[in-house]
Amino acid sequence: MRLSRLEAVLSFQTLAVLAGCGALALAACSDSDDGGFVGVVADGGDPAVDEGGTSSEAGPPDPTPGCGATGVKTGSSTQRLMADGAKRSYELFVPDTYDNKKSFPLVLVFHGDGGDGANIRGSFKLEAEAAGGAIFVYPDGENQTWDIDTASGLGHDIAFIDAIVTSLSGTHCVDKKRVVPVGFSKGAYFVNQLACLAKTPFAGVVAHSGGGPFGVDGSGTDFDGNGNLICPRPPVAAMQIIGDADGLLDDAKKARDYWTRVNTCKATTTPFAPSPCVAYAGCNAARPEIYCEIPGMGHSIWSSAPKATWTFIKSR
Repeated sequence: MRLSRLEAVLSFQTLAVLAGCGALALAACSDSDDGGFVGVVADGGDPAVDEGGTSSEAGPPDPTPGCGATGVKTGSSTQRLMADGAKRSYELFVPDTYDNKKSFPLVLVFHGDGGDGANIRGSFKLEAEAAGGAIFVYPDGENQTWDIDTASGLGHDIAFIDAIVTSLSGTHCVDKKRVVPVGFSKGAYFVNQLACLAKTPFAGVVAHSGGGPFGVDGSGTDFDGNGNLICPRPPVAAMQIIGDADGLLDDAKKARDYWTRVNTCKATTTPFAPSPCVAYAGCNAARPEIYCEIPGMGHSIWSSAPKATWTFIKSR
């Protein structure tokens, strides 16, 4: 996979509601730590959830230095910081349920090519599904994109995300065992590259309508004798959601195959709510692989994407 192959698919267009199908058409655009996994949620299942929005059976949280800090404002705001010599911005949402004595999952949501943080926030609507159970961040890519396949550009964008997590960990009560990046389209490729290369330890990664990770010369990636990608960072739990009419289906399947391999999964599956998602059997207990292939859907955000994504996140 190379960026040039994506450009025709990932040019930004206005979001539109697909008549009668319940998905948002995004004609391409817009848009370590192994602890904390409770187990796969089968179809109809739902793990018990504590007041911070994570599984009460997932083991003790790992609070950041920001726990106990006062003066945290709830609601949404635009934040700015310096990262790798550049001034960057992101949208921050802190739920009304925020309590500085309880650590919250931190969910980073990434837009596609031509989008921005505010755009993907408005189209994804994951906050409503989480119902106050997490702090959300919507980073803005420089020039409305993410560099996914040059070592310098990729390192520049990854430094931005590591800086966000470090900054918020010092000011907010974050559970550092439950930091999860979620991406759509170009953002999906980016979150898989993040999981491969970022310093931040993630609990899992969710890729909507995209692929990766893949090797980038000079980034620290390597290959074994069979040509399989080797990432510098340890593998994590992973989820892919893709339409079977999406032009990026093959890339999403390659992402699935990567995560099933590194998470030592078997070829058999069991249902994962909502249907038609499946969980692969035999994976490392802390690192499940969830795959959702949606019949008839093109390059879009699935109408059940918020439910599927949050079910995965809260099981971490």
